[in-house]
Amino acid sequence: MRLKSVHVFLGLSAAIAPFVALGCSSSGDSTTPPAPVIAQTATASGDGQTAQVGTLLPNALRVIVTLSGVPQQGTTVSWAAAGTGASVNPATSLTDASGVATTSWTLGSTAGTQHVTATLAGATGSPVTFSATASAAPVPVIAMTLAANGNGQTGTVATALANPLRVVVTLSGAVQQGVTVTWAAAGTGASVNPLTSQTDASGIATTTWTLGQTAGSQSATATLAGATGSPVTFNATATPGAATQLSLSSGNNQSANLSTPFGGLLVVKVGDQFNNGVAGDTVAWAVTSGPASVVSSKSASAAGGLAQDSLIAGGTAGAVTVTATEPALSGSPVTFSETVATLPTTASVAVGPGVVFTSVRNGSANPAVDTVAAGGTVTFTWGSGSLSHGVGSTGTPSFTGQTSPQTSGTFQVTFNTAGTYAYDCIVHGIAMNGVIVVK
Repeated sequence: MRLKSVHVFLGLSAAIAPFVALGCSSSGDSTTPPAPVIAQTATASGDGQTAQVGTLLPNALRVIVTLSGVPQQGTTVSWAAAGTGASVNPATSLTDASGVATTSWTLGSTAGTQHVTATLAGATGSPVTFSATASAAPVPVIAMTLAANGNGQTGTVATALANPLRVVVTLSGAVQQGVTVTWAAAGTGASVNPLTSQTDASGIATTTWTLGQTAGSQSATATLAGATGSPVTFNATATPGAATQLSLSSGNNQSANLSTPFGGLLVVKVGDQFNNGVAGDTVAWAVTSGPASVVSSKSASAAGGLAQDSLIAGGTAGAVTVTATEPALSGSPVTFSETVATLPTTASVAVGPGVVFTSVRNGSANPAVDTVAAGGTVTFTWGSGSLSHGVGSTGTPSFTGQTSPQTSGTFQVTFNTAGTYAYDCIVHGIAMNGVIVVK
């Protein structure tokens, strides 16, 4: 590096004395004294260094002060560092016998180019600027250990997993001992022990994971603030415990017409102590009272612990009681209360306004399906703005339908004989159809 000479003006009276001795008159003459010069030293000035943010640079900063080319001792130089966290020590320093002043520079916290200035008031070259490059501080890395890290285990709900969870912490590739890792487990009843652990001589921290109460996927985390890879997530699969209870799931309080299946299945749940579904347990089904029958006397619980059966109404109306029993489980037997309904004696079918027959009772359409007791009456009612439609009997048994279409009004049919009666529109044919079931 080329030395920038620095001249410091010291001893002004001595400098001008020779001019007085030579008899120079001050009248009409002006003489400007030389100014000091400040510059970086020719070698080892400390400029252009590189180090990590927040660290002390290895080489001191050095400037030289000269006056008319002569190094000046005892001159005070002021130093200042720019940037958050940056500092110099000392902030002022005196030049030595070689005219050199020094300080130490601790870099600030921001990565990139940073600066320090050396200032001597009135000196040529002041302030002198030093530059340095601050590199980002390396951060630790946290990751699962390469083997036996405890990830991907399977265990029973609310029990400790067989293998501990293990992470390793490194810094610039070197394992770190004594680093505190924080552990956490998600889910009701889940826990880790300990909650925090320190890395050992191999950089490894461990904990034991007790699964939560809900069967399925669960997770736990290892956290190291500021570390790359944090948090590390571990996964496990929790399986249900032993079956302990039986409960009603769905299908209660239904109603069905005579001699027809009930619309919904009867469903119970076999659960463990936390009501996680347990598969493979056998449930016995029975009608204990009323005009109905179950399809199966026994069924096994499937995935989710659900066991189910179908119920068919008998030929008479009345209340029906069905039980689902597994004697080893609390809550057994589960009781369902159902009803075989008296058949209605009337039904209503909406005609149009588009190309459609619609059951007013149940909303079924094309086909509109209605059930009535023998002797019951079905009323067909045309909607406002309806197209021209007519009700015609098809198939066997048959009924007396219409011979001419209409766009409004009603049409009634009384069905005295049991059977299934099909009909469609005499204008639009099968595109518009329905069924009347008579029992």
